[in-house]
Amino acid sequence: MKNPITQTHLDQLRAVAGTGPVLILTHDNPDPDSLASGKALATLFKEVWNISSQLVYSGLIARAENQAMLKRLTPEWEHVDVLPDIKDYSAVAQVDTQPGAGNNRLDSVQSQHIVIDHHYPVREIIDPVKYCDIRTEMGSTVTMLFQYLDAAGIQPDPILATAMYYGLKTDTRSLSRGVSPADETAFLELLHQLDQQELAKVELASLSPEYFRAFSRGLHDTQLFGRVIITRLGSMEQPDFAAEMADIIIRLQGAHAALCIGRHGDTLHLSLRTEPMGQNAGKIIQQIIVPPGKAGGHGTMAGGQIPLQGLDTESLVTEIERRFLMIMDETGSGAALIE
Repeated sequence: MKNPITQTHLDQLRAVAGTGPVLILTHDNPDPDSLASGKALATLFKEVWNISSQLVYSGLIARAENQAMLKRLTPEWEHVDVLPDIKDYSAVAQVDTQPGAGNNRLDSVQSQHIVIDHHYPVREIIDPVKYCDIRTEMGSTVTMLFQYLDAAGIQPDPILATAMYYGLKTDTRSLSRGVSPADETAFLELLHQLDQQELAKVELASLSPEYFRAFSRGLHDTQLFGRVIITRLGSMEQPDFAAEMADIIIRLQGAHAALCIGRHGDTLHLSLRTEPMGQNAGKIIQQIIVPPGKAGGHGTMAGGQIPLQGLDTESLVTEIERRFLMIMDETGSGAALIE
């Protein structure tokens, strides 16, 4: 398919980036798509325009595969609790997130601001962003960055290609959810460029005993409501465990949608999955999120966060479940997945 990124797009991106360095940010608790996308953008800036970048993330990278990816494929990312002084950078770039999404530390628009994302919904706050590329039909942000590299004549080296491939693979569940023709093209191209041994070391990363204990608790706290599944995870050691659990639970035979809810620190995390060719998870989660929480997603996957200060967690979870079951047109008290 034809690459929609033209020289005009590259020139506009270059103009907003300035002379460098560019501060590259993503959402809290970043996943493979965001880690790979940020590295790809930094590669574009450096190799085409000799613009340096600093890649910064906040929150936790707890999933074993994601930790392996950070260490082996994208070690350029630095962890911070407080963002650096924006004034020290010629521009700020957000990848795989956007201002107002509620899942990042930068909710304001800067004078020189770049946003490249694929999540629904598109926030009104992004209107003043100097360079904004948000395409909700794309299965991953990696695919968008692949197009930028391709338009600039850059072929990713094996390590970057491996990171991008894994980011695309995980966000689309191996091209099984929310996929566009562009995702398929990028997937096949990257497959021929990656380092297979490095990919195996990431995908087969060792899991801790606590992971299996948490997984067991989650299965025992899973309720079935006809075609809908709800899992209450309680307190989670890692914020992305709800997403990991949802990825597995949605595979239950006959399931149309799976919602996993868990608390990490002072935040309630929601992760929603729907069956391939089923209802749009990004739109559903907008209907079940409770203020002051924010949520977003695309295709068959979505997530949200709700700050818990001053809120009763039990009542909050009950209301979310009520909304979810109403939208999915399911009633009843539910049945335990495992007695």
